[in-house]
Amino acid sequence: MVASGAAVVRFRSSGGGIVGHGVLVDEEHVVTCAHVVNAALGRPPRSADDATGQVVRLEFPLLAQLAALAPERLARVDVWAGPGTAFDGLDVAGLTLVDEARPIGATPMPLAHEDRTEGDVLLFGPVEGRPGGWVSAQLRPLVKQFRQQIDQRAHGAHMAQPRYSGTPVLDPRTERVLGILVAVATRRDDADVYAIPVTSLVAAWPAAFAPLPVSPYKGLEAFGRDDAPLFFGRDAMTDELVSAVDACGLVPVVGASGAGKSSLVQAGLVPRLEAGRTDWRFVLVRPRPRLETALAAGFARAAGSSANVPLSELEAWQARIGSIGLSGAGDLLLAATGADRLLLVIDQFEETVDDSSATHGLLDGLAELAGCERSDTVAVLTLREDAFGRFFVLPGRFGEVLRRTAVALRGMEPEELNAAIVRPAGLRGMTLHSRVVHQLASLVEGRPGALPLLEFTLDRMWSTLQRGQHTLSFEALVEIGGLDGALAEYADGVVTALAPAERTLVRQLFLNHLTVPDQPGVRRVAVRSELRPAEWSIAIRLANERLLTTNRSDDGEETVEVVHEALLNAWGTLASWLKEEEPFRNWRRMLAYAMRRRDAGDETAVLTGPLLTDSERWLAERPSDVTVEERRFISANREYQDREERRYRTLFEDSLARNLALAAQRADDATAALLLAVEALERSTDPPMDLLVRSCLHRMGRTDLEHVSGAGYESALRRTANRIRLPEWAEGPPGRWSTAPGATRHWTLGDENTSVLIDTRGRVRVCWGAAGSGADVPLAAPAVIAACTDSATALCLGTEAGELHFYQITDSVEEMWRVMLPTAATCVAVDGQGSKVAASCDDGVTRVLSAQADGDEVLALASPGFVEDLDFAPDGLSLAVQMAEGCVAVWDLTSGDRRCDAEAPMDHVAFSADGAHLVYQGRHRNHAEGVVRIPLHAARLAALAREAAGRDLTDDEWQRHVGIPPVTAPRVVG
Repeated sequence: MVASGAAVVRFRSSGGGIVGHGVLVDEEHVVTCAHVVNAALGRPPRSADDATGQVVRLEFPLLAQLAALAPERLARVDVWAGPGTAFDGLDVAGLTLVDEARPIGATPMPLAHEDRTEGDVLLFGPVEGRPGGWVSAQLRPLVKQFRQQIDQRAHGAHMAQPRYSGTPVLDPRTERVLGILVAVATRRDDADVYAIPVTSLVAAWPAAFAPLPVSPYKGLEAFGRDDAPLFFGRDAMTDELVSAVDACGLVPVVGASGAGKSSLVQAGLVPRLEAGRTDWRFVLVRPRPRLETALAAGFARAAGSSANVPLSELEAWQARIGSIGLSGAGDLLLAATGADRLLLVIDQFEETVDDSSATHGLLDGLAELAGCERSDTVAVLTLREDAFGRFFVLPGRFGEVLRRTAVALRGMEPEELNAAIVRPAGLRGMTLHSRVVHQLASLVEGRPGALPLLEFTLDRMWSTLQRGQHTLSFEALVEIGGLDGALAEYADGVVTALAPAERTLVRQLFLNHLTVPDQPGVRRVAVRSELRPAEWSIAIRLANERLLTTNRSDDGEETVEVVHEALLNAWGTLASWLKEEEPFRNWRRMLAYAMRRRDAGDETAVLTGPLLTDSERWLAERPSDVTVEERRFISANREYQDREERRYRTLFEDSLARNLALAAQRADDATAALLLAVEALERSTDPPMDLLVRSCLHRMGRTDLEHVSGAGYESALRRTANRIRLPEWAEGPPGRWSTAPGATRHWTLGDENTSVLIDTRGRVRVCWGAAGSGADVPLAAPAVIAACTDSATALCLGTEAGELHFYQITDSVEEMWRVMLPTAATCVAVDGQGSKVAASCDDGVTRVLSAQADGDEVLALASPGFVEDLDFAPDGLSLAVQMAEGCVAVWDLTSGDRRCDAEAPMDHVAFSADGAHLVYQGRHRNHAEGVVRIPLHAARLAALAREAAGRDLTDDEWQRHVGIPPVTAPRVVG
């Protein structure tokens, strides 16, 4: 509450300036200084004129963090005690809200029961750039009848100033108001301020400000260790539990939701053990975010660590528990603290839902505690009975021990219920009408899960008490809606007071985050990171109204949950929401089941068919209602389904392609055979399919060779001139590349800037420019094969002995490496970047070497027979191998697969610039010079074949040859 300041109100002048503050002390009453009301009304601050009956406007400044603007209300002055001078006069104004109730989230700050003269306090006021902030201060004794001195600790801009007048003096420990600020020192260096103490406030308006006794009932909250004096009706169960702890090292307390398991352990068992002679140490945890983390944090705190356990200590205790078990960790803790015995309480044990090896190890450790005859460490688990079966069927010892040592929490007997209803009120000097006691006890008897409703009903009845009243009446029970209606009526009232957009957020919060999809009566802990900012803001407001509770997990995440599952079961509005959401929640229930199976390691837990379709539909229609984890699961399943569909489609298409290829080989009609082969190629680009289409073309007397003009292929054909093959070496340099008559004949490789000359004796010289300056390339044996890049920046030479030399040429010639091949090479090629070298040898292998890694072999490609020529594709990722038998093979250098086989009477082999064809010099049918090209891409080959067939495969032909109805082929990218 201190962090929110939700009960603080602020007053402004007619011009909008801040003139002071006040505080909401109950549902409708505000207290402030009289001189603040004067300023808000536009009167002199010290005016003595009675302001009773005047209406002023006030705002709740810190609720502006939850809404766009600070909510405003009107309040009537009902009590007036004039201001007088700074130290004379009571200076108190009591106001009552009119027209509208307090804003949701503005939780009142009640007045303290008596004055205090020492201790730390907080003062609230305006801060530049923010709605407001708290100033630390310290109480001092009374200096005059109506004034108490307060020393500020802060100095500088953030200090109490005149605009702080009327602000509450708050006790941060009890969260009660000890007075209101009335005067501030005028000297800048004086930190003293003065307050009107709480007794003076009560004296000004006892009918409204005199504090009522604090409710002794817990509402929906569980009883804690400090609530033991208020915990009645469970003496017999506490005795049974104490005996069980003495007899066994593991004591599961099993009961219905709302039966009071946590209260029995924390307000019954723990205080009883504390009051005994044995020195007990207590570790109380909930298994969140994971059991091992919660236990490590609990042990660390019991050993003396701070509330926020440092990561190093958390990891150290996790390691200890993992290595020596819970019993060993308990012995360490007892040795460190000097205590006799340790009670480990794991509250709401059903939250231990993960199937991790660490959790199973901890369950085994709990089972080991049960095996100790009288262990110094005892574990007590609180477990909902509907979750009990899931645990006792677990493999290993834990399930068997759970069945053997469980303590069932019984419902309360009539006399026990009577004590729980009557005796807490007696501690506050109050009584209950006998009819109330009888009515409530009869309604709760036999309903063990109704105890939270009983406590909530009594707490709501307590809130109806008027000052001077000493009996809780039957009329009060009727007024709040009775046992079953009190909680629902209260929750409906909270939600009704919200704006329509905020009510929508509440609905989404409960349906999507705070209830378990497949168990709507079970609360779910939501972490802040999974909520939208607007959802978190509304959650904080509902926490201020005690419908939700916020916390922080041991790994530091802020959490929110329903204050008790009784709210989920008793609130009719939520039940109607759930009914309306039944289709959506049914889907979420199935999704949650699949997600749990996935988390448990079940690889078959995937969304398929209608469930995946529904998941994607809900995700599209209601994206804000699907959690981040659900969204990820749906996305992962869609990706998985797409992969599976692609895999099955590929398997089907491969199988169909094989059947089509077999049908093409068997078909008597050449045209039908070609069309069947094309259908196979369009489904599988395996080299046999490529070769089959080309073979079927030849069977029809057609060819896959295309005669085109030489335009655009000049650079590809010129590249063949930058290679010398073994047959060319045997023939000698052609005349067109010879020098002047009578001079030595050379092969000339490269371009006009850098050329490589190789004579008939295998001697090599590199020349630069037209001037003819150059350098000889020393070789131990004649060069018989050679290849270079287009601009002769990289050069590879091969000798008859099978030795390859690789050179880098700039303004000089530098040998980079040399390797010895297993046998002599017939031809060699260098890719356009000078990064790869290919050499075909007499052993029937074409080797691809890395020019950048000292000639290391990258691939060895089977090339039986005599290889006449090699060429790299422009991108360097494919290699064409021309063999003497007129067969050309194209290899994929990334995968090492042979992707194309063609028959062509080529002389030199060369890739076109786009890599889509192999080309060589040839003649058209009209004997004109041109280029012959072979298509490499499946799409181009298929188009050429369909053009040659002149028609499509008929449905009857498909059915007759393949045996199934026609199947549309997927698109083949060319």
